[in-house]
Amino acid sequence: MADPVSAVLVAGSSLLSASSAIAQGKAGLAASRFNSQVAERNARLQEQEADLIKRSSEYQIAQFRKNFSNFIATQGVALRYNGFDASSGTGLLLLTESAKEADEEIRNRRYNAAVESQRALSAAEDIRLQSEIDRQMARANMSAARRQAFGSLLSGGAQMYSMRSPSGFTQPRISAYSLGESAAPTFKGSTGIPFGPAEGYTGG
Repeated sequence: MADPVSAVLVAGSSLLSASSAIAQGKAGLAASRFNSQVAERNARLQEQEADLIKRSSEYQIAQFRKNFSNFIATQGVALRYNGFDASSGTGLLLLTESAKEADEEIRNRRYNAAVESQRALSAAEDIRLQSEIDRQMARANMSAARRQAFGSLLSGGAQMYSMRSPSGFTQPRISAYSLGESAAPTFKGSTGIPFGPAEGYTGG
C-alpha cells in the first residue's frame, strides 16, 4: 500500500500546481481586459485628436481668409492711391498673385492637417491592433494554463497509482502451513525447553 503521508503530499503538490497555473492564467486575462479598456480609451483620444486637428485647421483657414480679404482691400486702396487700376494691368496682376499665394497657403494648411489627422487615426488603429494581439495572447496563455493544470493532476494521479501494489494490498507472507505442508514437531524436555524432532523422525 502507498504511504498515506506520501500520497497526501503528492496529491497536495498536484493540486497546488494546478491551482497556481489556473490562477496565473486568470490573472493574465484580468490584466488583458484592463489593458484593453485603457487601450480603447487611448484609441478614442487619438480619434478625437484627429477630428480636432481638422476642425482647428478649418477654423484657422477661415481666419486666414478673413485676414486675406482685409489685406486685398487694403492692397486695392494702396494701388488706387498710387494711380494703379486694380481691375486691370499691373494692379490686377498684383492682386491675382496675392490670391494665388493665399490659395497655396490654404492648400498647404489643409494638407498638413490631413497628414496630422491621419497620423492620429493610424495611432488609434495601432493601439487597437496591439490590444487585440494582447487579448489573443492572454486567451492562449489561459488555454495553456488549463492544459498545464490538467497535466499536473494527471501526473499526480499517475504517481499515486505507481506507489500502490498491483492488487492494492500488501502481499501476504507464505509459510509451510499456508501451503498445506506439515512442519516437523518440536518436543519439550523435563525442563520445559523445546527442542527439535527426535533423530530419525521422518514426518507424520
